[in-house]
Amino acid sequence: MFDNLIARAIVPVTIAVTGFVVFVCILLYSFVKSDMTDEALRNLNNCADTVIKSTSYAMMEDDRHSIQNIVTSIGTRSNVELIRIYDQNGKVQFSGQDKAEVQSNTVDDHITAFLQADPIPKETALRDIDHANGNITVSVPIMNEPSCSTAACHFHAKDEPVLGFFSMAVSSESLDKTLSVLRYRMMIFSIMVLFLTIGGVTALLRMNLFLPILRLTYNAEQAAQGVAESDLPKSDHKLGKLNKDFRLLVKQRDQALRDLQGLKNPGKNIDDGS
Repeated sequence: MFDNLIARAIVPVTIAVTGFVVFVCILLYSFVKSDMTDEALRNLNNCADTVIKSTSYAMMEDDRHSIQNIVTSIGTRSNVELIRIYDQNGKVQFSGQDKAEVQSNTVDDHITAFLQADPIPKETALRDIDHANGNITVSVPIMNEPSCSTAACHFHAKDEPVLGFFSMAVSSESLDKTLSVLRYRMMIFSIMVLFLTIGGVTALLRMNLFLPILRLTYNAEQAAQGVAESDLPKSDHKLGKLNKDFRLLVKQRDQALRDLQGLKNPGKNIDDGS
């Protein structure tokens, strides 16, 4: 019976703590993953803006050779998987990985759809994480600034809001590794919290409930064998009113036995009183 009581006390606590820890860890991981992903996209977007500003003068001078050198140099970085500059029609004009893309007039459907939107959403970047290829991609519109429409060469009309697109993709391997390490550490942390919580709850229940119940059970067995209340082991009072009520019942039993013994032997009581 007592073993069943222990199981009924520990098992629900274990299930509740396990469920809570797992839920909190999953929720926390999703928040951290979202924040890290957003931060990676922001960093890549800032990098793309930096490249656009670096090539802006060469674009206004229509210095295609300088633009290609800049794009090629950035494309040689180990984590850069793709770098392209598109024109207003979504065709590749510069590529840092495969120059054949320029000659084949490769078209990006996502950018073409963006350019065909009416109205075109200005100052908007296309951000995406391609889990299949393991890339983080950002496509930033190259906006038509006053210096572009008034330049002596490489002329663009004022009513052209977007002159082209700059796309850059980096490998998500570093992000994936960081998230993988985070998952592993959170699993270890969850297991540690689970064992520590269950161990702590078990210790508290044992000290404040199980042991007092065992002592009360032992006292009840002693009382059932006829041991007087004064001879029972002292209580630690952790069961409160339950223990007091038990001792009161045993004391009343002892008094009733004494009264019954007195009724059976009245003469002995008289002799004792003389």
